Amino acid sequence: MEVQKTMDEKTWTRVIETRAADGRAIILPYTAAVSATLAMLVFGDVSALSDSIKLALATFVVLGSLWVIIWWDGIFQDFAALQKSMPTGVASTPFGAVMAKAPIVVFRVVNLLVIGLITLAQILAIYD
Repeated sequence: MEVQKTMDEKTWTRVIETRAADGRAIILPYTAAVSATLAMLVFGDVSALSDSIKLALATFVVLGSLWVIIWWDGIFQDFAALQKSMPTGVASTPFGAVMAKAPIVVFRVVNLLVIGLITLAQILAIYD
């Protein structure tokens, strides 16, 4: 018995829509958290904070960043799987051709680097 490697278009489209919505859903909370931390660093006197408060702030920054990295990495993994299960009706379109060639591994690495660099900058500013 041969296993089907493509999804029907309706299911495939629904999964794409759902995972894209998941990606958009995390952007606002992460941006708000980074903005709040940045505001504390710019407008507050972080050097006057106790070590335990700095540790709490740094922990918040690191765990929040890990949350976003894991969240987006899962989305990228799903997109990689969706590339392989693309229905013929989609694969035969210009969008399908672009989707099939999308460098998901590059997106995963860039996500890790960008979030990692933002996190590093915040931690360095907290302990400066």
